[in-house]
Amino acid sequence: MQYSKLKTLKLGKNSLSILSPKISYLSALAYLDLKGNHFEVLPQDLGYCRALKRSGLIVEETLFETLPSDVRDQMKKCL
Repeated sequence: MQYSKLKTLKLGKNSLSILSPKISYLSALAYLDLKGNHFEVLPQDLGYCRALKRSGLIVEETLFETLPSDVRDQMKKCL
């Protein structure tokens, strides 16, 4: 995929309510800003973004807690 090397994606404050499952193709993604949207849950597909850690995922804390526990644990690990 042509975006597999994308490291930063800023989607904050865009009135989004869903995130495409294709987010899983962004394996190098290290910074993702989703704060200020209308998400009820985060997709477990974020677990495929192996470079994305908790410090680089900009969301409301309650939204982070909607991820499956294994994905949350993976994101909390250091690089």
